[in-house]
Amino acid sequence: MKAFIVHRWDGTPVSDWYPWLRKQLEKDGFNVVVPEMPNTAVPTIDSWVGHLQSVCRDVDQQTYFVGHSIGCQAILRYLTTLPEDVCIGDIILVAG
Repeated sequence: MKAFIVHRWDGTPVSDWYPWLRKQLEKDGFNVVVPEMPNTAVPTIDSWVGHLQSVCRDVDQQTYFVGHSIGCQAILRYLTTLPEDVCIGDIILVAG
């Protein structure tokens, strides 16, 4: 199983509760990726979606997403770029 945690506007992979969640998920056997998103001080949704397209490979029913703030929108828009037959495990959106 794998999980992608997408941070907030002006966030980093080690800010807020992301390190804690990463540790908890890894204890449960997840391979966790918390990508460093581009231009966090002045983000554009297109650059964030493009970044997710380059980072999130081999998405399937064993793939989970957690988004925070603008990370929620980035994940949702990224998911719309996937082929219709691709299914993911689940998604959790925090303070979208």
